[in-house]
Amino acid sequence: MEKYQNLIVLANLGGPRSIDEVKGFLLDLLGDPNVIQLPFFLKPFQKNLAEFIVQRRLPKSQKLYAEIGGKSPLVAITQVQANSLQKKLGNSFKVCMFMNCGKPGLDELKQELQNIQFEKIIILPLFPQYSTTTTKTSFEKLNTFFQQNNPNIPVIQIKSYPIHSKFISAWVERIKARLNSINGLKHGIKLLFSAHGIPVDYIKKGDTYLDEIKLSVSKIMEFFPNNTHILCFQSKFGPNKWLEPATDKVIEKLNPGTQVLVVPISFVSDHVETLQEIGIEFKEIANSRGIELYRVPGLNNSDLLIECLADLAVEALK
Repeated sequence: MEKYQNLIVLANLGGPRSIDEVKGFLLDLLGDPNVIQLPFFLKPFQKNLAEFIVQRRLPKSQKLYAEIGGKSPLVAITQVQANSLQKKLGNSFKVCMFMNCGKPGLDELKQELQNIQFEKIIILPLFPQYSTTTTKTSFEKLNTFFQQNNPNIPVIQIKSYPIHSKFISAWVERIKARLNSINGLKHGIKLLFSAHGIPVDYIKKGDTYLDEIKLSVSKIMEFFPNNTHILCFQSKFGPNKWLEPATDKVIEKLNPGTQVLVVPISFVSDHVETLQEIGIEFKEIANSRGIELYRVPGLNNSDLLIECLADLAVEALK
């Protein structure tokens, strides 16, 4: 039996590890009542609605994943992050990962923890800005899991970290490196901070996501006083009004010859939204209008991000 003082569960959204997993991933995602928030009288039909949407979207979704190699890299990146955090924190910590959608999920987590003892549990979401659509789901699923399997062990939740100094520094480092690689261009380029959108109704219900995204952008822009910037949102689906402006619409309205650098501010790890939507779809829109579009890679296994996660864990224990 392995013994640790602290268990850290890195929670992420998840992603299909092959084309065959796309359907199951989408069913998990769209069947989540925090992602698609139905009126109370329609909640019994949540799974039916998810199956209907997936049936219609599956061929297109599979095509998008095929364009980035037939899978999402998110799960593999999260495993690397977990390994790096484990190394950073040392032997008193055990770092595991959990995906809200797809695998590895709760079944895999239970199997991994079978022969492990720990005194405290830290849930550390890889969503820097809190949202009911991501963070809340992680907390609900993992709290229920630990109440059933480890009811006497205290659980610490790290809600968000939109302006943690090392999180901000990680993005500043990434942006500066990308600017330096674009022929040394630094001052003339426009920064497009593209965040995953959510329905406006969720914000009206008290979701703090938009406010926390704005905080992150504001802190980062303190380091780029000579650049202009726009905060915009991507990945909309369905008929509801979502956060605006939409990233693709912003790009379409830019003047020919404009140079833009897209920063995926709400995404810690690269996945289909950064690689395909920004890297391929938005790039094609830009090219058709004579706009130079560049993409900043996700933080992925940035040393500063791992230091941020380690600091968050240590601070939470205090």
